[in-house]
This record gives sequence, C-alpha cells and structure tokens, in this order.
Amino acid sequence: MATIGLRDLFIAKITEGTNGVEAYETPRRLAKAISVEMSTEIAEVKLFADDGVDRIEKEFVSGGLKLDANDIENEDAAEILGQTIDDNGVLIAGENDDPPYYAVGFRAKKRGNVYKYVWLLKVKFSIPDESYKTKGESINFQTPKIEGEFIKREKDGNWKFDHVGATTDPVCSKWFEKVYEPAFASGASGGGS
Repeated sequence: MATIGLRDLFIAKITEGTNGVEAYETPRRLAKAISVEMSTEIAEVKLFADDGVDRIEKEFVSGGLKLDANDIENEDAAEILGQTIDDNGVLIAGENDDPPYYAVGFRAKKRGNVYKYVWLLKVKFSIPDESYKTKGESINFQTPKIEGEFIKREKDGNWKFDHVGATTDPVCSKWFEKVYEPAFASGASGGGS
C-alpha cells in the first residue's frame, strides 16, 4: 500500500447517457498533483442475538476528497464549480452555481517501477477555501486546495476503481484515455454496493 509519489491528476465530466445512465466525457488533465487525501464514511449495523453480536454489516455511504494542485486555471475552476466566466475572462461565483459531477483519476508511484492507478467515479466539488500570504524572508508557495465528496454510481453502486501495474500494463497504458469500466468473463457478474 505504500506509495512514494503522486502525479497525473485527471477529471472526466459525467453526463447523462442513454436510458439515463451516467456516461463520462473524455478525461483531461486538471493540474499537476501535490496531494490527494481521501476519507470514507461507512454505515455499520450490528445484529444482536443470544446476548451477543451475531452479525455485522458495513456499507459505504460516501467519501471526502481533498486535492492540492500546483494551480487551477479560472476555466477549470468555473467548470468544476459550476461557475461562469464573462467576456473579459473574470470568474464569477454566484448563488446559483451548481457544480456538476466528475470522475477524478490519478496515479501514485510505488516501489518496483509500478503505480497505483485510481478513478473515483462520482465526485462533486465544493467551493474551496482560499488563503493568501505576503512574501517574507523566504519563499512560500500558496497552492489551491479543493474539496469534494464522492458517492456511489447509480448504475452499479461502484465508487472507486484502482489497479497496480507498470505503465506498460495494458490496463495502465490506457487508464487516462477514458474512465475505466470493469471487464468480466461471460457469465461472471461484478459491481456491488
């Protein structure tokens, strides 16, 4: 599970495809990645029987995502936050902003010249906190941080795909060309909640 790097931060807008099923636009690079933090909320229920715990059920509810990037251009911020840009290139944040859903992908280097590739399948970003700091005796970069929440997809209940492999692996070499969709042998089923 240990990683020693992070790179290639991609997003793919979710649109409504045929029969109302979620579809993904072609992924594109958002920015250079500095850090990604993910947290998950799990619902847990215990069934008690014969004076003890008989069964425990755990289910994914949602997750939190924190991204730190080298820079997020106004056009990208407007897109992921549902904001607008006027004819003069000014980013306008207003009360009617409605951020769309996105898939978010990235990869983290591991030992042995392999990477862990990740797609979070349905993320909605929040208006980010901003901070600015005057230059002092030393240089300190102030980089944009943005948060979002990820949830399960409606069509299959999946919320994340990840894969570990070398860049030459057939799955890895195409990871950012489109949002990954599972492949199963005939008769096998996949997905889950």
